[in-house]
Amino acid sequence: MDNEIQARIRSAVSAGDFGDAAALWETYSGQAAQEIRGGMFPQARLARMRELIEWTRSVVACAQAQAQVGINTRRTQLHAAAIYGRPPR
Repeated sequence: MDNEIQARIRSAVSAGDFGDAAALWETYSGQAAQEIRGGMFPQARLARMRELIEWTRSVVACAQAQAQVGINTRRTQLHAAAIYGRPPR
């Protein structure tokens, strides 16, 4: 089960489906919290979860940076259009 949900999280994040990824993370973290409270969460699983958190964080940071480049490019185009009176392409 652990590997299945981790694979689904990776797939959603890789596809840029961050809404689905967030929902999967909610499910996964809820399951982990229950198991931790029950004393059934081995150190190795915690390490795998930590690795997935770091991987997700880095992929999302890259996607955010790419989106910001697109925003900055569009802002520059709109600014130029406003100055020169031409609609942006």
